[in-house]
Amino acid sequence: MFAVLFYAPLLFQGGFGMSPQEAGLVITPLVVCITLGSIINGRIVTRIPKPNAMLYAGFALLTVAVGGMSVSFRGMSHVVLTLLMLLAGLGLGFVLPNLTVFAQQTAGRTHLGIATALLQSLRMVGGMVGTALVGTLVSERYASGVANVLSADSATQWLRQLADPEILIDHDAQAALLSQLHAAGHDGAALLEAARHVLVGAIHIGLIVATVVALIGLWYVRRVPPVVLHHVEPVQHTE
Repeated sequence: MFAVLFYAPLLFQGGFGMSPQEAGLVITPLVVCITLGSIINGRIVTRIPKPNAMLYAGFALLTVAVGGMSVSFRGMSHVVLTLLMLLAGLGLGFVLPNLTVFAQQTAGRTHLGIATALLQSLRMVGGMVGTALVGTLVSERYASGVANVLSADSATQWLRQLADPEILIDHDAQAALLSQLHAAGHDGAALLEAARHVLVGAIHIGLIVATVVALIGLWYVRRVPPVVLHHVEPVQHTE
């Protein structure tokens, strides 16, 4: 899921050609709704008979959101993309706090500290490993795709510049590369557009992997023992 946070800006700016302001507006609901989802979850989870249902809801929202991102395209409405970011944020807001609370409830008071520390460690390691694996996959697919595009146009000498997808965001670097390609008789604009398509395809593959992981998480929620949470009314002090 951290891969979504990491690659969404690159997809929107480098792949879809959005400005930083446009990409920021689309991504903002993801960050905001993580907090909002946690607040909503806190109000609901202690009032429903089966708190585990919130985990199902969270992973289901994540699956829909990341799956939708994996088939997104350049002309897709910003409203739809924003909605997908909103769903992903709510999903994370439902999943992250509940995993902690449910682990603590299942472990009991005796192993409360161990369970909390283990969960936080696994979450950190899983986030780093998952992001690294998806990053390696995206980088490899992008580099090989760009190499094929340049090879087809006999322009492999510019592979070093285009091998880094950051050039699709840096307008100054793009202008310099376009000037060099034009001087050599190549259609630089077409090559950059082809590189954008390659980048979108590479990130889509990474998002498909994330969708599969979300589906696996949804499947494994059934193995979480039923948890009973009690709603505690705030104490009202009287004079």
